[in-house]
Amino acid sequence: MDHTLLKRRLRSEAAEKRACLNGDAAKSCATEIADRLSMFDLPEKAVLSAYWPLKNELDLRPAMNRLFADGRDLCLPVVVGRDKALVFRRWTPGTALTAGPYGTEQPDETAETVEPSVLLLPLLAFDRKGGRLGYGGGYYDRTVRELRRKSKDILVVGTAFSVQEIDSVPTDDSDERLDVVVTEHETIEVFR
Repeated sequence: MDHTLLKRRLRSEAAEKRACLNGDAAKSCATEIADRLSMFDLPEKAVLSAYWPLKNELDLRPAMNRLFADGRDLCLPVVVGRDKALVFRRWTPGTALTAGPYGTEQPDETAETVEPSVLLLPLLAFDRKGGRLGYGGGYYDRTVRELRRKSKDILVVGTAFSVQEIDSVPTDDSDERLDVVVTEHETIEVFR
């Protein structure tokens, strides 16, 4: 099967699986994942990038609030243009958000631009080899590639419901792998 068609089919199947989680189950999973993320042994000065949830994505806001309360620096991604890497702006619970492309919410221009050392990524599907299936725009792949060129200390963490796991995500040279996947049931370290 054609690589593009396979990814399109897998995206559709993964979105349907994720949509089956009801509000209470999704909230419970988000709390479990927040617990797991709060136990990560991170450098003191690490800047963590999270994301504002779209549709029925895993809601990281409980984790963001907890990490902020623990004194962590947080930021959110900002889409600056098609085929460009994301930039990141500092986030606190009071940060003003504006509508971005594709229905995203992102900090406005008044928020400080920062460079994250830990990225918490949304996804549609993942595998245990670090494969990640996103929406297909390539924003995170471009961004992770650029950040890894600058520093080998970048930690890329996929955050997902356990039902989003599949046997194998089809990848090519343009796809960046995850270092870790955190679900409500486990933390999966990827060994490459």
